[in-house]
Formats: sequence, C-alpha cells, structure tokens
Amino acid sequence: MSQDPQRVDRLLDAIEMVKADRREEARHLLRELIRENGDSEHAWLWMSVAVDSLDQSIVCLDNVLRVNPDNLEAVSALYRLRESHMLVEKQRASLKTMRDLSFTIMWTLIIMTLFGVLLTYSLP
Repeated sequence: MSQDPQRVDRLLDAIEMVKADRREEARHLLRELIRENGDSEHAWLWMSVAVDSLDQSIVCLDNVLRVNPDNLEAVSALYRLRESHMLVEKQRASLKTMRDLSFTIMWTLIIMTLFGVLLTYSLP
C-alpha cells in the first residue's frame, strides 16, 4: 500500500464503509484506489469483501495473491470460497445423476407399459 496519507485515509474510509454494510460506496472508493494503483494489496483484499458475487471475490483474492503470494488472509479466504464452490458443484453433479436415473426409469416403465398393451391387444 502506498504511504500517501490521502490514499491511506481513503482506504480506511472504504474499510469503514464495508464494516457499516455500505458496500456500494466502498466499491466505488476501492475501484478508484485500484485504478490509481493496481498493485494495492489491501484495496484488492477489501474489494473481495465488498463485491456482490463469489466469482468477483475470487478474482479480487487472486489479485491479492498476484501482488503478494504470501498473504495468508487471501489464501485462507480463497480456499474457503473454492471449497464451498466445489461442494456446490458436487451436489449439482449428484442431482444431475439422480435426474438422469429417474428419466431412465421413467422411459423404461413407459416402454414396458406400451409393450404390455401391444401384447394384450395383439393376442388372439
């Protein structure tokens, strides 16, 4: 983070906005700070909290780690986000398997029923 007192004050203001759940205002201020210095580790870290989606948080945390690969807060947060994302994907795959299985069973029953009807009406 730059030692410019004005930048530090603006970053602290953005942090207070995030803590006060004024995330839109915080995002605006953090975007300005990042535009001025794309390597602002702290601005990227707080932007990861201020954004609206998990994907945006992941992008911000990736930027923190680009600037400082040893940032443990970013590593930990990124791990938790990706872990929950992987769990959702695992559940989605399980539901897809169940859906596919139920379609297979349904069509098997329909074919068996049609075959039974054909046999019933085709016998002399």
